Amino acid sequence: MPSPFPGMDPYLEAPDIWPDFHQAVALEISAQLNRTLPLPYYARLGMRPEIGVIGDEDLQRIIRDEPLRHHFVEIRDASRGHVLVTLIEIVSPSNKRPGPDRHAYEAKQQEILQSESSLIELDLLRGGQPLVGGPVIVEAASRLEPRPDYLVAVNRAWQRGADLEYELFPIRLEEPLPCIPVPLRKDEPEVPLDLQYTFHQAYDGGPYARGAVDYGAPPDPPLGPDRADWLIGCLERWRKGSISPA
Repeated sequence: MPSPFPGMDPYLEAPDIWPDFHQAVALEISAQLNRTLPLPYYARLGMRPEIGVIGDEDLQRIIRDEPLRHHFVEIRDASRGHVLVTLIEIVSPSNKRPGPDRHAYEAKQQEILQSESSLIELDLLRGGQPLVGGPVIVEAASRLEPRPDYLVAVNRAWQRGADLEYELFPIRLEEPLPCIPVPLRKDEPEVPLDLQYTFHQAYDGGPYARGAVDYGAPPDPPLGPDRADWLIGCLERWRKGSISPA
């Protein structure tokens, strides 16, 4: 059953739901790209461990027997020693909170920006402190009107200069997710990546509409009062169209 929302589902942003959705999105992105990338390029899933955090005020740590897995997607060139061509990062809740997971993300971000690889960053989380693109892009995005809920940024390796040029895709919660370009090498055609299609595939194949998400409670983080009617309307239409409403 489709999500109740036209774009990103705000209920999937909760720290206890996000890791499963994060992995599903990374898998779908990798699968999509392996159907559309020209040879000799290929996409593969990568992973690094995260500690994870919950809570906006006390930043309480979640200590687990096993760390969370932060998944990302790499595009590599099989004809050139499998060199990394483009990295696609998906921001996690703990990346947007102070601590080791944010430091690890920022370190990888700077490593790629100083390399010959392109970088795509997907921030589909409303909460936390922005970090996509680093301080210059964070400041530029903060001045956008209307203020975006989500941000996708594409940084092409061959366009880097003093200002670290980015192609930004600001997204409001009420809007569908965009189709973005995936850069490979300079003067080569870029490959489209439909993020809304990716979302639908990840959602439809997941447990979210089957009871894993409580759509009877407020989303986490909560929406402002200006969106209360919009939220109710989305959920009511979804329930009317479902056989077994959540």
